[in-house]
This record gives sequence, C-alpha cells and structure tokens, in this order.
Amino acid sequence: MTTRYPLASHTAADLLFPPEKRSLAERPAAPIARPADGPCILKFDPLDVPPDEMAWLRITAAVDHREAHRVAVDHAATGERFGQIDVLYSSAGQVFELPLTPEQVTVAHRDGLALTLIGEMQPLWIIAPGEGAHPAVVPHILAAPDRPADVERFLSLFCSTATLQPCDWMEACVLDGLRDWAMLGRAEACRALDAHLETYFLPDGTFRHENIFGHPADDQPCSEENHGPFAVLAMQRADHPALALPRRAFDQQCRNKVNAVSGASLVAETSYSVAYVMAAMARCAGDEDLLSRAIHQLRINREYLQTDDALWLRYQLTTGERMFDSWSRGVAWYFLGLVRTLALLEAGDRPDDLIDEAMRVADWVAQHQQADGVWSVFLKEASLLPDTSGSAGIAAALAMGVREGLLPERHLPMAQKACDRLMTYLTPDGWLTGVAQGNK
Repeated sequence: MTTRYPLASHTAADLLFPPEKRSLAERPAAPIARPADGPCILKFDPLDVPPDEMAWLRITAAVDHREAHRVAVDHAATGERFGQIDVLYSSAGQVFELPLTPEQVTVAHRDGLALTLIGEMQPLWIIAPGEGAHPAVVPHILAAPDRPADVERFLSLFCSTATLQPCDWMEACVLDGLRDWAMLGRAEACRALDAHLETYFLPDGTFRHENIFGHPADDQPCSEENHGPFAVLAMQRADHPALALPRRAFDQQCRNKVNAVSGASLVAETSYSVAYVMAAMARCAGDEDLLSRAIHQLRINREYLQTDDALWLRYQLTTGERMFDSWSRGVAWYFLGLVRTLALLEAGDRPDDLIDEAMRVADWVAQHQQADGVWSVFLKEASLLPDTSGSAGIAAALAMGVREGLLPERHLPMAQKACDRLMTYLTPDGWLTGVAQGNK
C-alpha cells in the first residue's frame, strides 16, 4: 500500500521563531499558539475514509520543548471541539496524533481544522510544509484501515528522510538501522543513509547539529551521551573532517579517576555512544590505542554499572551512588553498545571477559522478558507498561549477538518474539508507538 498524506494548505499565526533555536534538520516550522494569537488552520485534499473506519490527525514537533503543551483541535467553521492532543515535553521529530471519526474527517476536508493551545504557554512549533519536509511529518490526516503496518510499509517510512532525528543517540539508532539494511542490499536504505548523513555532516566538513535543547551547536563536540552518529560516519566516510571532533572530545571527557569517558557520572549510554564509536573509528583508521580505549570503556561500565540482578543507568563518580535500576532503554544502550563493539572486532580479538558479559546480560534479560515478548520500562517491574524503544534495542542486541557468534542460538527466539510483538505497535504507515517518554 502506498501511504498518502493529503494536505492542501496550512496557515498559522505570524510569530517569531525562537532565535536561540533551530528546527530539526532546518525543516520549515510553524507555531500553534494561543487563541488570541490566531489559530493554525489546516485544509486537506479529499481522502476517502470507509464509514466504519477511524483516521488520525498528525502533527510533528519541529524543536525540543520543555513544556506540557495541550492542543485543541476544532472544526474550523463552527468551532466544535474534536479533541485534544497532549504534546508533553516533546522532542524534535516526535509525532503526535488524534483519532478522528469518519464524520469528523468529512467536515475537516470540507472546512478545515483549527489548532490552538489550551492555557497560557509558549507556542508549540511543528514541522510545516516546505522544502525538505517529508509528507509524513507535516500536518496531515492519515486513513488506513489495516493497522498496524507490515514490514514493507515500516521500511518504506524508515528508509526516508521522515525519520531524521536530533543528531544524538536518536539519530545514531536510525543511522545504524539504515546501514544494516543497506548492507542487506536494500537500495532505498542506501539512499536514505546518504541523505541522513549529508543533512548533518556537510561536504565542506561542517558538523551541523543542535544540542539537546535545540540550540545550534555547529562544529562543537557532543556530550559523552551523544557521539553515536560518528560510528556510522566513520564506517561510511572515514575521511570526513568532523571525525576529529569526537576524538578531541574523548580526551577532554576522560579526565576522571577511572580513565573512561564520562561527565559527573558514568552512564550506560557510553557503551553505545563512546565504546562503539571508538571501535568504529579505530577499525577505519587502524588505531590500536583507540580500540584499547573502547574495550576499557566497556570494562569500566561493567565494573560500575552492573550489580547482582541489576544494570544501572548511572554511577556518580564522587559519591558512588547508582541511579535508575534496570531502565529498559539504558539496558538497551549498554547491551547494544557491547555487542556492536565486539562485532567490529575479529573473532579472535574479542576479549573473553566481554563475551562472557554479553552472555550474562542476555541470560539476565531473558529472565525479565514479558510473556508477550517485550520488556517493561523498568525490566524488573512487570506491572509497568512496556517500553517499545528499550525492547527494540534489547532484541536487536540479542539478534546481533547470535548472528556474530557471541551468543548461542537459543537467544534468537527471544529476539523474534519481541519483534513479533513490536510489529503490533506500528501505526498504519510504520511509526513505532509505545515508546517511553524522553527523560528530560
């Protein structure tokens, strides 16, 4: 099925974009503002919706927001309230949706929708139609009766510029996935990978990106949690000048008692955003020192972040305090970083103690996998909702571990069971729902 994203026109209040910020990938942005500032009006091209099927109004955040926005969705002609979208502390590129009845879709196509904020708050900036904005991330109504998506529809969306993310751990996950699919021979993944890299790593050597607050940070090094995109850059474009940035940052961020990259705390993210990046850069440059540092980072993380029946997100270097026991996304970073790093080494060069650690983590997550195949947002608290992002990362680490000979075949059905369950969380066009809130 070819997904259509019909939008005829879009108008919004004439407000000044925050001068200290930049929209995701410099996409056009428009505000949803208070009623006094004027509504954001959406007009749509005709879209047939079967009389017994729902449809969804979609909007996508253009910048990082640190505020709980509530968006009223009204019939543009009568003011009738169709619903409310809670856009809570949104990240750039995050998609939000509101279900609409067929009757609401009919009048929305005829008269349009008016979007305003509920309460006194700063404008919510969303991606607007214009140059570079993929149709899947501009405001639209999606009607697709066969929900959830299948793999092909997921890949059609994934292998595009719709999935551009802030150039930190989020974009790193997308880049890794695109590269994996490209290596399997998927042509659209190759094209999308090039487009993603060229958005942030310019041909003139510029690293064009924003920090976690959405502020421009061109040619500035990332924090220890956010070097991840440089792994794929190193493997795809080993001569890009921006690769000097993480190398310098690794030295600056390594001034602590454990001689590993960290801020005030050691964090599980660094298995993925530091050790894996170091190993990728080392393999491409033949840098044995950097490779040794990657292995050291993994060992330090193992020493300080894992205890009996726990894998911690953070270890405070000055106080010794550990925080966030077994958060699924932290587990995914730790486990996936470990496996991806070891996968870059020749089989005979993989340290036995780290292979043992991969096995230990695999057996540990197996104990906490839910009956339906996914993992709770905190692995040991089964009463909590699952987190599909953490579950996807854990499943990927298991599958890759088996593929690379780091884990036995008995772990593969766990990954397959998780994948099967995750497919049920897909929207009709391929977005993954059920993701834990960003930890702002």
